Formats: sequence, C-alpha cells, structure tokens
Amino acid sequence: MRYWIKRILLQSGEVVTECELRADQNLFNGPVPVVGDMVNVECRGRTFAAKVIWGHWPGRNHAPDMIVPLRVEEHGFDAAKAPERFPPRRKK
Repeated sequence: MRYWIKRILLQSGEVVTECELRADQNLFNGPVPVVGDMVNVECRGRTFAAKVIWGHWPGRNHAPDMIVPLRVEEHGFDAAKAPERFPPRRKK
C-alpha cells in the first residue's frame, strides 16, 4: 500500500500543503501509519520527525491500489506557542 503526506503543520504554526511539495515528495510504499504514529518527512530542505494527526485510523482497511492521504504535525509542535492562524473576528 502507499501513503502520501499532503499537509504538514510546522512548529512555527505554518501549514505546508501538497501545492508546495513535489509530486513524489513524502510519497511512501509500505504499511500506512495510523493516527498517533511518528514518521519522517522531508519539507523545505530538511528532514524531521512528525506525528500523524489525520488520515488513517486503526482498524480501517483501504483498497491495495489506493494512496492514503495523511496530515502530520512536526514533532514538538506546541499549539499554545504557535501564532494564531485565524485571529478572532472583531466585534462591530
């Protein structure tokens, strides 16, 4: 089976999408990691550990020819320290 890491949440709070990645970047053959597993990803010229946060849950089965899309967050990501992606709306 194959899986493709399509979205990467960096420690800075920035999200890298598949539009910024090469078509073959972070595309792997082998057992698909489940939510909570750690994987190594390549992004912006560096390789680092990341935790799967969306895409493949335990007990789920996929067709053998399917490419499973995953979303990950960089190891050490702290939501409390990351800048807000969507600031609260101003009240009128």
